[in-house]
Amino acid sequence: MESKIAKNTLKINQRAKSVRINSEIQKKAERILLSANKKKVGRRVKIDHLLSLALDLVSEEDIKKLQNQSLTNEDRKEILRQKWVALNGPISKDEFTGFMMTEEYFNFVSAHKLGTENNLLSRVV
Repeated sequence: MESKIAKNTLKINQRAKSVRINSEIQKKAERILLSANKKKVGRRVKIDHLLSLALDLVSEEDIKKLQNQSLTNEDRKEILRQKWVALNGPISKDEFTGFMMTEEYFNFVSAHKLGTENNLLSRVV
């Protein structure tokens, strides 16, 4: 009987993972948990439950926002270069940097503010 209990406990522990988070985020989560656990009856609300609820609220729009926030200026420049390559043919990274200093570049950027690239292009200009 004891071996079955030990096996079940081992399986549960193998599912747990550690995640590194910023200390400010940790404090924020702890404050929310304190608030959620201020009740007279019921089980304690655990961080797993809080994170599960929070993750369910993440939308596609939030994911796109996170993706845009993760781009460096070099990434944005490369996206524009790839757009130029697709429309006008090959250009090296160095040549594109030079091209970015011309009036034609600004015309190119204004002419191609499309869809999801709109945010990327407007941030570069």
